[in-house]
Amino acid sequence: MTPRFGKYIRQLRTDNGMTQAALAARLHVTDKAVSKWERDLSYPDISLFPRLAEVLGVSVSELISAADNGGEPEQLTQIYRVSHDIRTPIHIIIGCTDLVERYADDPDQRRRYLEFIRISGKYLLERCEQLGKTASHPDDNAADLEEYFRTHADSTSRAGYDFTGKRILIVDDMELNREIAGEIIRESGAETVYCGDGLECVTMIESSPAGFFDLILMDLSMPVMDGIQATEKIRSLADSIKSKIPVIAMTANVSDNDRKKAFDAGMNGFAEKPIDTDALYELMKQNL
Repeated sequence: MTPRFGKYIRQLRTDNGMTQAALAARLHVTDKAVSKWERDLSYPDISLFPRLAEVLGVSVSELISAADNGGEPEQLTQIYRVSHDIRTPIHIIIGCTDLVERYADDPDQRRRYLEFIRISGKYLLERCEQLGKTASHPDDNAADLEEYFRTHADSTSRAGYDFTGKRILIVDDMELNREIAGEIIRESGAETVYCGDGLECVTMIESSPAGFFDLILMDLSMPVMDGIQATEKIRSLADSIKSKIPVIAMTANVSDNDRKKAFDAGMNGFAEKPIDTDALYELMKQNL
């Protein structure tokens, strides 16, 4: 990256009326990190580019272009696309790992979910190989991983989350995502119904009796009709019961812009992918 990248970041920050501390807080990094970026002593991790662009009011491509250094924008664009692309298989791996544990007495289901994990892992390996030598030092990764496992013991309790008698509509264009979410929801006692895009969701709500569905889990990015459009259609329904069904967004990327669009459309909250079961249950509890 060229020295002008730091100047570009500093100019955008000041144009938005933010101090270094304010920008750091929005990005969940330290003031020192932002200071180093602006002095071209270090640069943001590529995973921060979408969030950084959102906060500063520019596009990711504009941010990458400002980092021009002998063709580096093409490399950064490739890395960004790959990092974005691997979110879905990571979600599948984490979700299927939970399902393998739950189906300890069902060898057929366990084999099925293990196969999904194997395929997703193979895909991730192929995609990561495209990154070349851009990875950080393995010793740093090992230390970070050790710290993560040390501080993330499974001590949470799901007591108090009983949604027996509730019917949840899960809307996602990927069958496996629907299955993972469905297993998590059914563990709470709720019944699940599925559909694959926003238009099908709206049609299902319109054709069902008022009160048939208690809550909708809605993916944001879908073909035919996305989650934002579907929510807007639901909120405009003449039937006041149907139009007020709680809608929780399910998405792997939650930017400020995503949140604003979702809330403006009438959504009630966000469940990030990979799904944090307890966080999802708490959202459900708040809306049921």
